[in-house]
Amino acid sequence: MSVSLYHRFSYLFISILSVSLLIGCGESKFEYTINSKLNPHKIAPLTAELQIVSEFPCKATIKVLGETPIEQSFEIFSDSLSIPVVGLYPDKINKVLVTLNYEGGTVIDTVDIKTKPVPVGFPRIEINKLERSSMEPGLHGCDIHFANFGKFNSIPIIFDDQGIVRWFLDFSFTNEMTAPFQRLKDGTILVVNRHEIFEFDMLGQIVKQTQIDKNYGMHHDAIELPNGNLLICVGKRDAFISLKGETVQSDSDFIVLFDRKKQEIVKEWDLAKHLDVSRDDVNFLRPGDWLHMNALAFDERDNSIVVSGKNQGLVKISKDDELLWIMAPKQNWGKSGREGKGKDTKQYLLTAVNKDNQPYSKAVQEGKESHPEFDFPWGQHAPKFLPNGNIIVFDNGSHRNYNDENNYSRAVEYAINDDEKTVQQAWQYGKERGQEMFSAIVSDVDYLSNTGNILVTSGHISPQSNHSGKIIEVNKDTGKEVFEASLYYKTVRGKKVNGWGQMDILYRSQRIELQY
Repeated sequence: MSVSLYHRFSYLFISILSVSLLIGCGESKFEYTINSKLNPHKIAPLTAELQIVSEFPCKATIKVLGETPIEQSFEIFSDSLSIPVVGLYPDKINKVLVTLNYEGGTVIDTVDIKTKPVPVGFPRIEINKLERSSMEPGLHGCDIHFANFGKFNSIPIIFDDQGIVRWFLDFSFTNEMTAPFQRLKDGTILVVNRHEIFEFDMLGQIVKQTQIDKNYGMHHDAIELPNGNLLICVGKRDAFISLKGETVQSDSDFIVLFDRKKQEIVKEWDLAKHLDVSRDDVNFLRPGDWLHMNALAFDERDNSIVVSGKNQGLVKISKDDELLWIMAPKQNWGKSGREGKGKDTKQYLLTAVNKDNQPYSKAVQEGKESHPEFDFPWGQHAPKFLPNGNIIVFDNGSHRNYNDENNYSRAVEYAINDDEKTVQQAWQYGKERGQEMFSAIVSDVDYLSNTGNILVTSGHISPQSNHSGKIIEVNKDTGKEVFEASLYYKTVRGKKVNGWGQMDILYRSQRIELQY
């Protein structure tokens, strides 16, 4: 069954007419009705909306019963309530406990809500390790994209500690990859595709939908700034670079600032201005994709931006569009600019140093060798700033040391001295696991603020033999896993086994509270 069939989910209406309840010694009654509507906005099949009408104003608390119950209270006090329900179990008659509090007392009722199974193409989720007392609170959010003959159907999911999917949004109506799935500070869900920015609530209702200038094409990342605006990775239709005497259209090498209130792009940064567009030593795919920008991180200390370019390395630029440093193997860096006539980029390269602030060998600096205590990231994703000011990143490890012999992925933390232009490796996890968590593409790493743990996501593991993804929560102090889940994908569509849009992928994951 195609995941898009969920667009044809029928609404389930359950009307419950309450019996008059005696309060106290039978001197008063509280009458109410509850109507339930499953999947009210057609793209969130494990959600519902309760319409509660009562003779007196009241407020409601709901609880989806089960091994991992989902409970939420709402402070609206009214005789006509619209209450969202998230976290229903699939393929089940769900018992939802409804508590109504009014000035005269409290009544408790139970609503039955029947759901359908999740689509057959969803991954099989296996919980390999679970130490809940040592874990970050919340459930497990996944930015999953299902193969669709060279395209993707994007369907983010949230699953519980038992590996049961409890929420998902079906974005296949966009007919293209729509990502990354994230919750903004105001609670809305943000995703983008090539030309549209969407904001949803947890029931799948579109809160805001904006088409951007068609000259820009969004791809890979959009992050929220402290003021609520967005930084977005884009390509431009009218952007070209010069390579070996030829003019080539480039892609994914601009950043734009999007003002959410004005609903428009207000600023742009050109990465080609700062980097050597002809350098093809690392993960080179095609001439125009010289950078392949896949993630952004914002440094609130100085309002600078760290860019992850899969085909080059990590780059830091200022808010005033000045290059601050480049973290990448030092091999073959030349002049910057779209025509290669700008500054010499070598002066911006970070030098790798050990704990005594001594540089490693030339072979390590150039990436030809890895040191047991230091290696550059190769084809990396998802840089984040830690509370101590260091940067953590998912080092995919593809084409490490310019060959395909050292295939391992890891989460790795770096301490960078901006003034001295040095970088030191402070912590890593994953190298010791080798091929079992090696993911040449996508993937993610997050810092979990309550516990200080690290959430590591290998999104595309060994597709020839074990097409899967892993989500691992690691105690940073001990290096031990406190949670691990394996997601075994089911879909391969098309003749190309490992082509884009031919295999399911897990782009990113997060620990998230399942609440409206």
